[in-house]
Order: sequence, then structure tokens, then C-alpha cells
Amino acid sequence: MTPTRTHDAREIARTRLSRERGATTKEWGGRVPIAIVYPNSYYIGMSNLALQTVYSLFNAYPDLVCERAFYDPPGPGDRHPAPVVSMESQRPLGDFAVLAFTLSYEFDYFHMVQCLKAAGIPLYAEERDERHPLVIAGGACMLTNPAGVAPFLDVAVIGEGEVIIPSLVAAWRDGLYGSRDELLDTLSAIPGLYVPTRPPVRGAVERQYVHDLAGTQAYSTILTEETELSDMTLIECARGCGRGCRFCIAGYVFRPPRYRPVDELMGVIEHALQHTPKVGLLGAAVADHPELSELAVRASAAGAKISISSLRVDNLDPAVLAALAEGGTKTVTVAPEAGSERMRLAINKGVDEDQILRGADLVGRSGARRFKLYFMVGLPEEEDDDVYSMAALGNRIKERLDAARRGTRLVMAVSPTVPKPWTAYQYEVQAEIETVKRRQGILKQHLKPGIEFRSDSPWMARVDDVLSRADARLAPMLASMEENSLGAYKRAIREHGLDGPLPWEGESPPWHIVDVGMTERFLLREMDKHRRVKATIPCPPPEVGCKLCGVC
Repeated sequence: MTPTRTHDAREIARTRLSRERGATTKEWGGRVPIAIVYPNSYYIGMSNLALQTVYSLFNAYPDLVCERAFYDPPGPGDRHPAPVVSMESQRPLGDFAVLAFTLSYEFDYFHMVQCLKAAGIPLYAEERDERHPLVIAGGACMLTNPAGVAPFLDVAVIGEGEVIIPSLVAAWRDGLYGSRDELLDTLSAIPGLYVPTRPPVRGAVERQYVHDLAGTQAYSTILTEETELSDMTLIECARGCGRGCRFCIAGYVFRPPRYRPVDELMGVIEHALQHTPKVGLLGAAVADHPELSELAVRASAAGAKISISSLRVDNLDPAVLAALAEGGTKTVTVAPEAGSERMRLAINKGVDEDQILRGADLVGRSGARRFKLYFMVGLPEEEDDDVYSMAALGNRIKERLDAARRGTRLVMAVSPTVPKPWTAYQYEVQAEIETVKRRQGILKQHLKPGIEFRSDSPWMARVDDVLSRADARLAPMLASMEENSLGAYKRAIREHGLDGPLPWEGESPPWHIVDVGMTERFLLREMDKHRRVKATIPCPPPEVGCKLCGVC
């Protein structure tokens, strides 16, 4: 790596740091240095609440120094990855004792590999020794299927940081600067840690999670304008989702649903208002928070300009919409997912057309600038008639918005279905690319003018499927790639034999190395109910526990 590019990377980090509020800087002397690496751009990474939460958790220990690092893709004409340096001290990744990657999206696997290459750190865990940092990874991707990138990792974190980090830190204090083998032996015995070179004691690594969110502190402590959610304090209101939509990992892998008490949330909001009026309420099921309306009204009255990550169309509340409008929110987002009643019932979405249209009426009257709806095509058992129904539904929604005469525009974002591990669709074959293209074409042809139609590439969805459900044969594919493009992915998938049926078919799937708490029997039963177009009731509160899926 040229000295000029390294100098440029350090200057960029210094400039960004100078524009932030709330970063933690510590002297290194006598402390264990950890780099939290978000393998994507600073602009995207600083909107990731998990990164900020783990950063705060580690820095709460006086004998640790935790810094952040991000991956800036190569610019035009650059043939090699840009050097990665930490934000706080502008040190290269190789200077740290631990590199902790946050992997929320499978497409960041490529970036993780590029980070290690740029740092001169051996890609494969078996090639590293005491001279190299310990490479660990956590995040949603590790919960669903760590197998594809396991050869790169010394440790994968299976669960939530608040539960696992104390044991992790205790092990590091005693073992980071001693024998690497002995440290890995110690780590492999800690619940929630998967050490790929050590077989799990119980056959699978059990997910660890916080049973009660009260008292946890998941909110952003660093503010910056150079991010997707500019100068906004992000606050976690809920974890998990009890709705059980059959395609969605949040409704399975992150069960049970848990909600932070409203008084505690208001305390965080009032603290945040000392730094910025903008507050973002996050969670897989924020809209299901039993006190959301009260929270929105109280936050707005306190002077907060609130936004909410997503709402449910079947429980839209005028008070919540009014608080969003007062705070300057321009887009209301919901996710009906399927266009026909039959498919919404099959995927266990739990909303009917009347509820969707009533939601459109409320949003239209609220004066929101945009009403954005997420849909999918290529669902199991989907037929063309279901897609025609989606177009007809979109047209009816537009009629309702137009009737309100407030100028609300309709955006329909339609993505190809990607079957994910640990969902009801985990064993389903992804819809053919040509089928998805044809159904996207039906929508383009039959949606009324004035509806903004957005669709994702079915080829990228195919790549996502490979990244999500592959076994350890994915690692050499990623290691061989030098370019982050669709063409490069297609070539690599073909060259490494991952373009046909998934290689583990007929065997135990690779993601069974983790135990998320969900029973296989329950998931198979959910797929059977999908085919019979039968609903499953939402999760009751965790203190009740229905014992249906195995988590509670």
C-alpha cells in the first residue's frame, strides 16, 4: 500500500472524527486495543445502532480501548482496496489485538475479506498465529449462518452483546497475549461463542439473548452529519418480533419480542435532546410496542422530532402519524409484502386489504410526502394472479391517496424473495430469475402512472441466496474475488460450483452449527401451513410463553 494512500486514509479519519460529537478516545498504554470494524462505508456504518452499542459496551471497561474502522471501497483507477485505519487513533488494523467485525448484511462478506487483505492479515484463521489480531464477527449474519465465512474467523458471536461481552472480555484479559490455542480453547467453552476450529461441546452453539431490555442501553452516543441518518440519536425500542412472517429472520431468529419500558425510553430521549432534536426509534417491531402512541406523544411534547424505522399498516395510529409529521418525517413506510389476500395469509403477514386501504386513508390525510410500501415477488407457491393482485392493490392505494388531496406520492419497492436460514422457507428453491423478471414486468405494465416503482435485481437476489445459505465452500470463492460487481460474483459462483443446487442438499444444512432456539419441527410445520394457506397466531408476551416454537 502506497504511503500516499495511507496518509489520505488517516486524513479522512481525522476529518471525520473532528466533525463528530461523542466519540471515546483513550490512551493505549496498558489497555487491550479492539477495533470494531464495519465492513462498509462510514456513511452507512454510522447509521448502524449495533456498531455504536458494542462500541459503548467495550469502552465501558477501563482496561480496554475500543476504536472504530470502516471500509471505503476503492476509487476509480484503484486496483487494490484502500487502507483501513481506525477513526480514533488512525492506526492500521494490524496494530490491534482484536478485530471485531459487525456483519449485518451478507454482501459485506466481500468487504470483510478486502479489509483483511488490505491490512496484510492472513485471510484464513488457520494461517494466523500470536503475531496477528484475533478476528471475530457478530451480527445477524452470524446468527443465521456463520458457516460460509467460518474459515476466516477465529470466533463467531452467536447472540446479543450485553450477554456475551462480559465473558469475552474476561477471557481476553487472561489470554490475548499468551498461547493462541489455549485462548481459543477457553473461548470455545463460553456460551454463545463459535470457534470454527473447535467443535461445539453440545453439537451446536446456543444463541444468547437479553431476556429483559429494561436497563440495557442500546442508543447511539456518537452524532455526525456525514451519515444516512444525519445528526439523529438512534434509540432501540424493541428487539425481536412475534408476528412470525414466514420469510423473515426477525420473526424467528430474534424471538421472543421484547420491548423497552416507555419511561426508560423517555429518559434516553430527554438526554438525547441535550445534543440534537432528531430521534429515531428503531426495532424489528417498533410498531408493536404496546406504548408506542404514548411514547410518540410524550416525545413530541418534549420537543423531539421523531422518526420510526417502520410501521404496521394494520395498527397505524393518527397520534403517531401526527407526531411524525410534526417532527418533519416525509415518508411513512409499511410492508404488506404480498399483493393478494391468499399470499398474505400464506406468508402469515396478518393484514387484509381493508386494513391496507384504511392505512392509506390515514397516511393521505396526515399529509405525508411519501407512502412507501415494501412487497416481494417470487414467494413460494406464488402465481401470476397474485402479482396482478399486487398491481391492482397499488392502484387502489393510489386512488385513496389522491382522494385525500394532500399530494402524498406512492412508492412501491418490490424485491425478489431470498429464502433465509432459520425461516419457514429455509429449504425452498429460489424462484427462477426469468420468472422474477416476468413478474416485475407485470407490475411495470399494470401500475398506474404516478406510482414510483422500484425493483431489485433478480441476479443480485440470486447472489444473496448463495451468500446466505452456502457452507464453508463460500470462503475460497470470496477469497478469489478482486472486484465487487455482479459480473465478478457470477463468475466466482460458477467457478466455485455454487451455481447449481445448494451443495448441502440432502444433508444437514450448514447453519445447524448454531441453535437459535427454534425447533426444526416448528419450521417444517410453518412451511406446511404456508402451502395450506393457514395462519399462525403471533407470539404472546415472553412472560406467558406458548412453547410452540421452542424459544420460550
